[in-house]
Order: sequence, then structure tokens, then C-alpha cells
Amino acid sequence: MINATQQKIDKSKAFSISSHRNTLNIGFVPMTDCAPLIVAQELGFFKDAGLDVNLSREVGWASVRERMLHGELDASHAHASMVYTMSCGLDSQPAPCATGLVMAHNGSAISFSNELWELGVRDARSMKRVIDSGKAKRKFRLAVVLKFSTQNYLLRKWLRQGGIDPDTDVEMVVVPPPQVFTCLIQGHIDGYCAGEPWSSIGLIKGVCWCAALTGEVDEMHPEKVLLVGADFEIQRHEEHVAMIGALIRAAEYCDKSYNKCELAKVLSDRRYINVSEAALLNALQGPFQLGMGMQSSSLDAIIFRRNNASAPTEAKARWVLREINKNYLTKTPLELSREQIQSFFRMDIYDEAERSVMAA
Repeated sequence: MINATQQKIDKSKAFSISSHRNTLNIGFVPMTDCAPLIVAQELGFFKDAGLDVNLSREVGWASVRERMLHGELDASHAHASMVYTMSCGLDSQPAPCATGLVMAHNGSAISFSNELWELGVRDARSMKRVIDSGKAKRKFRLAVVLKFSTQNYLLRKWLRQGGIDPDTDVEMVVVPPPQVFTCLIQGHIDGYCAGEPWSSIGLIKGVCWCAALTGEVDEMHPEKVLLVGADFEIQRHEEHVAMIGALIRAAEYCDKSYNKCELAKVLSDRRYINVSEAALLNALQGPFQLGMGMQSSSLDAIIFRRNNASAPTEAKARWVLREINKNYLTKTPLELSREQIQSFFRMDIYDEAERSVMAA
């Protein structure tokens, strides 16, 4: 019979890893939804799990992809679609990947320059009228942060709701998240869909306005995940589980209303997102200030843990796959079996990590 002390030791093994392991390099792009990584590092959750972690701030998603491909990152904050695009070689050489954790839901905004407001744009229908009238005297240029991104899918959906064809009526371009605001104020683009806080910094300065939050376009949509290579999962499974366990704890912290101000303070540090606390709190705390004297009634601008947000379920995996195919982003539809989908979105690993956290 195993005594109580031995049981306690056995349970802790799944969550705590000996400190002699190599440092884990984890990438992130400076956005509000990378918060669980920052919290796990700053509050010592990684250390509690026996992990030595180095957080690497990346310029954009292309950097994340390349550094993952070359083994320079062990894991990264990433778009959910990147699990598919990297594994299937849609925008790079094939590199099997997986995720055992969804880091956030919602968290992006569709924003436009004040010039569009002056032209009479208020929503997708009024934008269609402005386009048809010729008032703008040019085709509007709208940015998304990645071809295979929620921002691309949902901006396209928003445009179609107003009768706008995203492939012919406007020009769609790709711009890294931290650069979209600068491109807007310099007049290179007329609007964008990007993760927070890259709309809020403009809204606070009064140089743009928000037409919709992506959570209003498609309620509770999956956004970012923790991405790892398939080889990493096999070779360093215990560390992977421990990493996810630490991030589950961090996500719970991020969702608590009484932690929001402190969270914004931590994220605003120049090592991380390097923007004002006010810009971060717009999505974290709400109600979301849309500009032009408007605000969203939604208090779910970004969700980290509530409503089963962290779980990489098959339903979320299929939502991402449907969006890729629905928007014709590949030459032929991406057809995957249930077994393949489940090998990319790993509920088994998530469940193991969650049990470890509960047992610790």
C-alpha cells in the first residue's frame, strides 16, 4: 500500500520538474493575449513547476515561425492556425506541431482612421455605401497581422456582412501587430484588425475608432495557443505538461477582475508590451472604449480561462480549420481526419496538466 506521503510525492512529479533541465526558450509577440506567459514568469509559476524559462520577444509571427522551424524556440505564443500551417507546410516547409493549451479567446478589434468616419463610415454597410459612391477616390487598404489569422477571417466576415467583397472591393495587406498603428497614422493603411492593445493605443490618442470587437463578430472564438514542435512534446513531455500547468495557473490569475490593474502594470513593462497601462486596461478591464464617444457593452473583450477557454478542444480545432477552408486560403481545401485534428490539438496533454495543477 502506498502511504499518504508517497502519494503526495507521486502527484507532484507530474507538475514539478527537476531544476537540472535546460532552459526553455518561449517566444511571444507583444500583445495582450501573451499575458499568461508574462504572469507565469513574473509570479514564479514556471519556477514553481521546476522550469527555467527564457521569454523571447519576437517582432511578429514570421519570426515565430522561422525560429520554431530552426529549433531556436522550444515553444511560442502563436495563432491557432499555425498548428495547421506549420504541420501541413502551408506557408513553410512541413514541421509537425501541436498545442495543449489555448491561451486566449477574443481579444482583437476592427479599427479605422478618422478619415473614414468623416466620409460617413460607421459599420460595414455604410462602408459599402461609401465605396460605391466613390467618395474615397481610392480603394481602402486594410491590414491584418497574418494571412492565416483570426484577424483575417473575422475582418473578412465583417466586410461580407455589409456586402463588401474583401478580395475585390478593398485591398488587404499583412502588417506585423506592433506596426499596424504606426502604418495607420502614417497613412499607409486605412484600417486594420489586430489583437490588443494595438487598437487601444490609437483609440486613447483619438486617432482612430473601433467599428467592432472580434468577439462581437464571432462570439468566444479561439485566438492564440501555446505552440510546440511534435518532437519537443515527445522528448520533453514532462516539461511540456509542467509548462501548461504553470500557464493554467497564470490564465486564472489573468481572468480575475481584482488582478487587472496589476496585470496591466506588469505587461506595460518595456521588456514585454511597452505600451501604457491605460491602453492595456481598455480590453482587460472594460467596458471597451471604441472612440468617437462610443463604448462596447461587452465585458468579454478578452478571455483567458473562463468558459473552458484554456482547453484545446476538437470543436475549437474544427472552427479554425473551417475558417481556413471557408476563406479559400489554400489552393485546395485542407482535409484532415479526426485523428489528425486530435494529434494537433492535444486535449490529452491539457487534461494531464490540469490534473497536475489540481493535485499540487
